Amino acid sequence: MLVALCCGIFGALILPAGLVVGYNSVLNSDNGINVNNVKELKILDTPVALLATVNSSNEITTINVIALSGDSLGGTIISVPAKAKAAVSEGETPRRVFDSYTADDPSAFVADVEGLLDVSFTAVGILGRGELINLLKPVGSVEILLDSDVRNTSADGATTTIKKTGKSDADTMALVNILLAREIDQSEAARFNHHKSVWTAVANAVGLGLNLDAEKVDVLNTPLDISGFARRLFSGPIQVWQFAATQVPAGIDNPSGLDMFSIDSSEVTMIMASVAPTSITGSGVSGGLTVQIDSPFNDAAISREIVRRLVAMGFNIALVREVPGPPPEVTEVRYVDSTVLAKLGLGEYIGNTQAVKTGERVQGVDLQIVLGLSFVSFSTDNPELPATTVVPSDE
Repeated sequence: MLVALCCGIFGALILPAGLVVGYNSVLNSDNGINVNNVKELKILDTPVALLATVNSSNEITTINVIALSGDSLGGTIISVPAKAKAAVSEGETPRRVFDSYTADDPSAFVADVEGLLDVSFTAVGILGRGELINLLKPVGSVEILLDSDVRNTSADGATTTIKKTGKSDADTMALVNILLAREIDQSEAARFNHHKSVWTAVANAVGLGLNLDAEKVDVLNTPLDISGFARRLFSGPIQVWQFAATQVPAGIDNPSGLDMFSIDSSEVTMIMASVAPTSITGSGVSGGLTVQIDSPFNDAAISREIVRRLVAMGFNIALVREVPGPPPEVTEVRYVDSTVLAKLGLGEYIGNTQAVKTGERVQGVDLQIVLGLSFVSFSTDNPELPATTVVPSDE
């Protein structure tokens, strides 16, 4: 289970179709041509919601993010470890986002998840059993594949198996039981993959979308509650992502020796900038240039690596897309205003580049970087970042 949980982004993972769909639908050109004959594209609204589940002991059992797809139905659901290490300020005692939740005031918990992912939530749902049943009821029965038994410890201390390893049918109640299950003293590593199994089963059952009440599913208006987000998600194709996580050993970052996991910040930025670009709050330093990344490679490792390097330089990542290939030989840095090219210093971080003037840009974006074969070669030959790496501020 630790191997399954801690498998890196370099494993056999496929990027959410949000990157592919993003090429076709996340941008529009309603703004036309401005006075400088530059066509400005607008990023369509990609709102996100927090969907967490809480058991009868008021413990958070799962943390999930729903990102809706531009102006179409469906979207992406992303699983986050409930016991992920929160982003804390210098001098603050390390904690898990799991620890911030209180039933009376969940605001600290919500703020911790937003800080961890650098996003702003439009809606929040922290659901118990009854609410979760109502949310998942439209999906109906699904076929689920589990890589280990799902066990739960009840209030009286008895531990029972609620779903066994392998492929089986699961009704709404079974899905809810899996999401709420918690075996006493069980590591997050032993249960995290169960959550992805649930959402993968839901996505397969939904297919191209459920035929829900059309009057209640409106792609022109952003939903304001978690039920609205779920209806729109279930009305179109769903992509599933689970952040890779690494156990934090006891020490400075985990002084109490808790069952704590860290998630990769570069992967987080890559995914959120692809499926929820209008909801991200910033990845670089204050005043840094804002960048759009277009990758002709269908490879999560390459997309993550360019994000890692540009964030290290202090850039803000506004949008990450997969675009049709083939890739150019040399990475292209496309610009409208040549003044932004001064003193970029990209070479020692991403290798050879060529500046290309363009008549099209996304609103709020300073540079568009189209990855070429040169970046793949350079990043392979130079895996370490330069010592001059910029550290983003906590503000």
